[in-house]
Amino acid sequence: MIDFASKMTKDQARALLRRAGLLNKMRVIEGAEREKTLTMLRLVPFESSNNQHLWTQSWKVGDVTYDLVCGNGVDELIETTKDHETDQ
Repeated sequence: MIDFASKMTKDQARALLRRAGLLNKMRVIEGAEREKTLTMLRLVPFESSNNQHLWTQSWKVGDVTYDLVCGNGVDELIETTKDHETDQ
């Protein structure tokens, strides 16, 4: 694997990381911004899941995904933005 990776160009490596979703930017939204964002998201259809430990609601707004994760002491609104930089 090391030999394969050493032969990859920077562009090929970046494309591989992008396809794997490893270049996405994530942040936890807190405070007043969280309340405003949740107010907006309540107007948009969502998907939900429950694995008996965590409850999740997910929204897709353009290229941004919002995940509200609750349970077991967790209560976070996570914003994930896809990396759209062009390979250089």
